[in-house]
Amino acid sequence: MKLVAIVSPCGGVGRSMLSAALADALHRRGHPVLAIDCDPHNDLALHLGATARPQRGFLAAISDGSDWRETALANSDGVQFVPAGAAGDDLASACAVALGADPEGLRSRFDVGEWQDDAIVLVDTPSLPSRLAAQVAAVADRVLAVLGADPISFGGIARTEALRPGQVHYVVNGFEPNRPLQNDIRVLLRRELGERLAPYAVHRDGSVADALARNRALLADAPASQAAADLQLLASWLLRALDVTA
Repeated sequence: MKLVAIVSPCGGVGRSMLSAALADALHRRGHPVLAIDCDPHNDLALHLGATARPQRGFLAAISDGSDWRETALANSDGVQFVPAGAAGDDLASACAVALGADPEGLRSRFDVGEWQDDAIVLVDTPSLPSRLAAQVAAVADRVLAVLGADPISFGGIARTEALRPGQVHYVVNGFEPNRPLQNDIRVLLRRELGERLAPYAVHRDGSVADALARNRALLADAPASQAAADLQLLASWLLRALDVTA
């Protein structure tokens, strides 16, 4: 199993959208993939085609000691995911406490069991600062931080680096190349992060919102769009980082 923690230093950068899109891209390439939502906003399911947020999910299951695998769902394309479920910040905190009770066995709490030994598990975590995000990042094979090309995201790098100093990888989402400030910030990010910054930014693209409105995956709804091309490149980059054959 390859465990990927997807984090962000702040909200509003499209972390859940990117988590869902990467799960879809990897699934379409034939990789066994499971997306788990640990964010109490419970948005991941919507990005995977659900018309309403599921009521039962990962956070409550971990908190009450039940099997979260029983809350797993699959969308019409066959992408399997576990919603966060109807939850608030209190339940997310309770989940963090439950996970923290067994720090040595924390990684095993995300084990997909007999489903697939070689599964790629993408975990959409709450925005930082978050104890739950820090716990997942500590045991992940890769930590992928989603940034906007904006001063708030840039200012949050120190907070993100504290998760795994020198080991976090980054991707810019919602990039608008016609805005000079965003280009300048991307240059600064490259200087600061070097090869840990994905060479492919995901561009801001109206096709993303259109696909969401139609309850369809971007790669199915607008496969020729700029964002779809960016996501395919990002999926390949992530597979190389995980040492998984594309």
